[in-house]
Amino acid sequence: MPELKIEQLLLITGFVLPGAISMYVYGLKVPQKEFELKDRIAEAMCFSLVNFLIVWLPVERVLSSGAVRNYPIVTWVVLIIGFVIAPVFWPFCLVWLLEAAETRGWIAVRAKTACDDFFGRQRTECWLQVELTDGRVVGGRFGHNSFASSWPDPGHLFMEEVWQVTEEGYFAEPLLGSAGMLLRPSDYKLIRVYEGGSPDEQGQG
Repeated sequence: MPELKIEQLLLITGFVLPGAISMYVYGLKVPQKEFELKDRIAEAMCFSLVNFLIVWLPVERVLSSGAVRNYPIVTWVVLIIGFVIAPVFWPFCLVWLLEAAETRGWIAVRAKTACDDFFGRQRTECWLQVELTDGRVVGGRFGHNSFASSWPDPGHLFMEEVWQVTEEGYFAEPLLGSAGMLLRPSDYKLIRVYEGGSPDEQGQG
């Protein structure tokens, strides 16, 4: 088995590990297709380079101080903060900058589908009426415990509270005993959205 030299370990720590961490966190923050790191090595290296440029100077200053040399454990703490913990935050910064640019119209909308854009921006509960493929209409409350899948597999819905919908298109009453409703994209053909308020305040569908 080839011997791992300290220079190789430092290279992995400085230019491979931070990018891998950032890419993993970014994948948790932004929906995307599954990928292997070898297929996204360019993006990982960019994250690593940004991390190196930001943290290397303060890390080098700390490590070169006499106080640190007297306490070896501090060296490991500083390296972990600079090359393991710091890379976790860069994806959040990138997403925040992209959202700010999108809000100001500097870049195009990043959502891949209309459902992604709507449910991604939804911060309060709303009411949905879903027209099924067989013509029936179901409805319910889409609140904080509900869920809408996003790209690359959009259209799957979970409504946490199901209501009976009258022929006139009004929400009548909650369906007793229901724990919610799961819908696949193939189950429906149209979604009507009503913002906030109680069912009594919703307009006719």
